[in-house]
Amino acid sequence: MNMTGGGAGPQAGPNSSCNIPNSSLLATAPVAATMPIAQLADGWLELESDPGLFTLLLEDFGCHDVQVEEVYDLQKPIESPYGFIFLFRWIEERRARRKIVETTAEIFVKDEEAISSIFFAQQVVPNSCATHALLSVLLNCNENNLQLGDTLSRLKAHTKGMSPENKGLAIGNTPELACAHNSHAMPQARRRLERTGAGVSSCRFTGEAFHFVSFVPINGQLFELDGLKPYPMNHGGWEDHEDWTDKFRRVMTERLGIATGEQDIRFNLMAVVPDRRIAITHKLKMLRTNQAIVSGTLQKLLKADEQGEGGNGDPQRPDTPSTLLEPSAFTARDLQSLLKNLDTEIAINEQHLADENDRRHKFKVDASRRTHNYDKFICTFLSMLAHQGVLGELVSQHLLPSKKISGQSAANRLNKQSNATANAGATAAGAAGAAPKSQQQQAAAAKNGKSPSKTPGRRRKGRNKCKKRK
Repeated sequence: MNMTGGGAGPQAGPNSSCNIPNSSLLATAPVAATMPIAQLADGWLELESDPGLFTLLLEDFGCHDVQVEEVYDLQKPIESPYGFIFLFRWIEERRARRKIVETTAEIFVKDEEAISSIFFAQQVVPNSCATHALLSVLLNCNENNLQLGDTLSRLKAHTKGMSPENKGLAIGNTPELACAHNSHAMPQARRRLERTGAGVSSCRFTGEAFHFVSFVPINGQLFELDGLKPYPMNHGGWEDHEDWTDKFRRVMTERLGIATGEQDIRFNLMAVVPDRRIAITHKLKMLRTNQAIVSGTLQKLLKADEQGEGGNGDPQRPDTPSTLLEPSAFTARDLQSLLKNLDTEIAINEQHLADENDRRHKFKVDASRRTHNYDKFICTFLSMLAHQGVLGELVSQHLLPSKKISGQSAANRLNKQSNATANAGATAAGAAGAAPKSQQQQAAAAKNGKSPSKTPGRRRKGRNKCKKRK
């Protein structure tokens, strides 16, 4: 499900960076020398809701050990997620949204110390909600479990203790984030931004904006981080025998039940999870190690059997010092069966790793197709067709047959109607002309003194019979 997430926030003015301490401005990259701060804040583009796009965006941020997956079934278990990103249609005036606001207002966290202890940034830069949602998950994770990279680590350190508004401005004025974000936008997004004016989300005013929010566990509590809300929302903890994803499922089930009250089911759910290739690679390493151990033990066992049959071996002395796989514990047949199972597991995981690599390659191919501007190619191609005199003929072949078919069908309907009308008229006229003719015949017969016959055909046959009798 691909939808663009605009989610316009308050427009950051040209001097909005004055509200941020100088240490928080991450304009240390070379690109900052050629890109004004105001242009960074006002030039963010809309992004599609695509897991491949988000995965590549995380790589551009410098975080290489994570990926984003789309969630199709809430009841299906998800392995070790860092957080969830929920995309929904944003309509401020709709009734369901008022219900959600009334429900979530009670769980706002307004304590400044609690807010400053987590990474919660208000979206003050339009069209940046996709990056906001990713950062809300990553920067609230334990750094021991996740390698953020230089850019995100520096952002987290420099924005520590800032207000949510200043954190949002710091995100919007970070060149690395802005350039990585815009590099994945479609050309149409840039044209919409130029057409509507810098800093304004076009779809926000047409009622078709889609907004991203994040759900992440922090200190045993499930938090919802929405950059368009004034405060973070605490949905509470979960039971000791539960995982935090169980609490998230209950919250999302209730949320979707409210949000779909008007038959609007346009939403998308994605999970930020560890890179699957890392776990598969680690599992392959363990399987190959076990394969080598089993294979070596099997070779030693077979060698010991050969020596025993030749009478050169000492039956009281084992051939291997391994206490893990002793010949007395496993027979050669057991080891061969175990080795076969290991070979099968290795082949399966190698295929999974190849699938993940192919999937990552497909992400890059889709990104190239998404961001490439085909306008010049299409215009040049049509111009060449017109120059060769082929364009008009192609247009006629693809457009005129449908019109001709529709015109012929209409003409056939008219002809059928006219034929039916003509037949009906002829039938009526024939019936009207037959009555006077019959009356004339009866009058002529009466004048000649003959009785009018009702069946002239039978009378003719009778005359013929009389002639034959004579």
